[in-house]
Amino acid sequence: MARPKKQVEIETPAIGHNSQETDDQLIAENHKLEDELKAGMAKYTEWAKPRKERIEAIESEIRRRLIERNADSTRTDSGTAYFSDLLQTKIEDREVLFDFIADNWDSYGDQMLKIGAAVDAVRQYMSDHDGNPPPGLSVSFFRRLNIRRS
Repeated sequence: MARPKKQVEIETPAIGHNSQETDDQLIAENHKLEDELKAGMAKYTEWAKPRKERIEAIESEIRRRLIERNADSTRTDSGTAYFSDLLQTKIEDREVLFDFIADNWDSYGDQMLKIGAAVDAVRQYMSDHDGNPPPGLSVSFFRRLNIRRS
């Protein structure tokens, strides 16, 4: 029989212009809640460790059995375990790859090339060009609030 779950009540005071709490009180409460979460995560990590170790052992044994049978999968009443063959890529020579993609653009080059822009380089460009991003690139910003301990 499952034991009843303990309900934790967290009082949610008014926030905004109706709040009577000072910035210091809000920051102190933030730290207290973060400490509680950290303690809870530590307890969870301790609880989860033997379970994760057992999962690793089970996966290792199933992997061993599949390899021994020269099989890609096993289907049981409880479920199926199977291998997935994944492809990873690494650019070894950027210039050679770009030439190849340009020469084969219509056949598959346009689908092969995925480009991202390095944030630090974009910031430097924008700093040097009155806040304008490089041609062909748009940027957006968001502001994250950080609260650190004194």
